Amino acid sequence: MKKRSYRSLFLGVWSLLVVCVIAAPAQAALQVDITQSSDGAIPVAIAPFGANGGELPVDVAQIASQDLASTGLFKVFPRQNMLGSPSAPDQVNYKNWQTLGVDNLVVGSAEPNGQGGYRLTFYLLDAAQSRSIASFQINAGGNDLRDAAHTVANLIYEKFIGKKGYFLSRISYVTVTNSANKRQFRLVVSDYDGSSPTTVYSSQDPVMSPSWSPDGRKLAYVAFNVYKGISSVRVQDLSSGNVRTIASGSGVNGAPSWSPDGSQIALTRSSNGDSDVFVYNLNSGQMRQLTRSGAIDTEPTWSPDGRHIAFTSDRGGAPQIYQMDSNGGQVQRLTYNGSSNQRPDYSPDGKSLAMIQRDGNGFRVAVMDLTNNTTQVVSQGPLDDSPNFAPNGQAIIYAKQGRNGELATVSVDGSASSKLSQSGEVREPAWGPLGY
Repeated sequence: MKKRSYRSLFLGVWSLLVVCVIAAPAQAALQVDITQSSDGAIPVAIAPFGANGGELPVDVAQIASQDLASTGLFKVFPRQNMLGSPSAPDQVNYKNWQTLGVDNLVVGSAEPNGQGGYRLTFYLLDAAQSRSIASFQINAGGNDLRDAAHTVANLIYEKFIGKKGYFLSRISYVTVTNSANKRQFRLVVSDYDGSSPTTVYSSQDPVMSPSWSPDGRKLAYVAFNVYKGISSVRVQDLSSGNVRTIASGSGVNGAPSWSPDGSQIALTRSSNGDSDVFVYNLNSGQMRQLTRSGAIDTEPTWSPDGRHIAFTSDRGGAPQIYQMDSNGGQVQRLTYNGSSNQRPDYSPDGKSLAMIQRDGNGFRVAVMDLTNNTTQVVSQGPLDDSPNFAPNGQAIIYAKQGRNGELATVSVDGSASSKLSQSGEVREPAWGPLGY
């Protein structure tokens, strides 16, 4: 395989608001398909939410069900098989649900909150034991019911899994379409499940390597001008659309990665024919070179505590993952399994590293436990690329290359997976922060 291309809302739980992106609509939303569920998937049923005899403009229960099912960690009971639609605990006939084999039941309702929005109240019930486990209340604006549904799923997820759900997070990715013999590259931002897609940058020249700022308000990415032979690392404010170019010129300018505090961006630049890792300070505008190995050093990524930077280098003869202090010192090799390893990404807790590992079965996503140096391959291949952890560390999004490129997600243990696809090619995914 050729050398890899360079790497590549704030919403409160109780008060939801929409963050707008000034840009043109994308062509189509990604479609989510569950490809594998965990053998230990948690059974749950979410009954349709009541609305005082009316109908909500958004099917909150259905969206929350899709959220949970998409993880592969939950087995959601089909609505068409339900024997009733209770919206409060006192309306539940527990024997009916026990007959259906439903262990966990969610019931809820929505009513106007007097401010043009809705107050959602829902209950998590242990149907097997005929008792209530927890209750929640959410206030949502009139146009925020979809986000409220994601919040319902987040709260259920956290109750069972013990970690925050990622259903209010966003992803970015690049689509490539062909029209009139011209290729069009679009940098897209959407909800985590591909809904509400928005194009934030479009060009007939390639765009790649999106990277989210820690606050979710900006994207760094690489744009090309093929005619002039120029690559540029850009930072775009998603609210205003303002763009700042931090590195540009002939040769390599790529693979941006934000520091945890959002004040610096690590990137790759070519110097004297070699590619090295640099760090750009967004406050001072100063560029600092970290590596000088004479090899190809690229694809830097920061550890969550900001103390280390992992990167890909072929200084040992083949691409492998190395780690250094954030000031460029104490370089050490991390990976030895497989013929090559590249595209590193730290888990949010800093205990694991996702990467693309090459072996006899092609290029697949692997997860390395940094505490004991063990590695587990979690994707099927054969041409997987661009792994990126979910903001809660429980899943990884990546690109599946081939005849029709698409995105996929997999749990960190490989037991559950789903795919996100649309017409045309989809590549270069990046997962944003939690969103609340």
